[in-house]
Amino acid sequence: LANKLGASIKPFVPSEILEHLNKDSFSDLKLGDHIKKDMTIFFSDIRSFTAMSESLTPEESFAFINSYLSRVVPVIDEYGGFIDKYMGDGIMALFAEEGGADSAVSSGVAIQTKMVEYNGHRAKVNYKPISMGIGIHTGTLMLGVVGVPGRMEGTVISDAVNLSSRLQSIAKAFNIPLVISESTFMQLGDPGKYKYRFIGKVKVKGKDAPVSVFEIFDGLPEEIFERKMKSNTFFEQGMMAYYQKDYAQALFYFNRALEIVPEDGASKFYLETCLRKTMAAKTSH
Repeated sequence: LANKLGASIKPFVPSEILEHLNKDSFSDLKLGDHIKKDMTIFFSDIRSFTAMSESLTPEESFAFINSYLSRVVPVIDEYGGFIDKYMGDGIMALFAEEGGADSAVSSGVAIQTKMVEYNGHRAKVNYKPISMGIGIHTGTLMLGVVGVPGRMEGTVISDAVNLSSRLQSIAKAFNIPLVISESTFMQLGDPGKYKYRFIGKVKVKGKDAPVSVFEIFDGLPEEIFERKMKSNTFFEQGMMAYYQKDYAQALFYFNRALEIVPEDGASKFYLETCLRKTMAAKTSH
């Protein structure tokens, strides 16, 4: 029976969780088993998947998700991460404490490269390109087993998980592929080996100090990468002016950045915010 039980739990509890909980086999797992760990959390999903799946039959939808996962998941494995759960087209993966930040960011970059290649194949058969958003954060979490005896599941409970999911939403809103938190950034062995930009601070529930957020743009298609690098000078000057509350100056720079990368949601967001603030200042005088 123990073997049978072990076999039935295995699909729902990643074997890595077993290792972290120092258990030898699945039959040793008990509900409520848990451990506190610092890990890097990786969240990703496909942009406008809902809209896209409306034009597919349920069979096509499943086939598409599986074809997508068969490209993405091996990359996560290759960099030492493991999948905690699938949420439709979304993936939540975990990377161990040691070197986890670098592994997670490198896997994110490699996945972007993979997407460029995948979209090449999709274009040949006239399928729309897909783009995804990835959020990565490093923090403390509780790793454990929840559920009922017949259906246990490995899970992670933490504010850190909510933050990575939030970062992935920012990636989506800003139309950028890969967003990481300050704590992941600080854990990188050599941040200088990535091309990055500071894209602002986010307020997080339960935390007083806002968290700084960075975009990593390695792994983007070459043409977009070049334009981003070019517009970044203006974007950075815009951010400096913005945080100094010189909104008119910031407007000028974000406008310049947008001329080079019109699809950049971050520049657009700050441009609109500056416009609102300059209008508000005019009306209050």
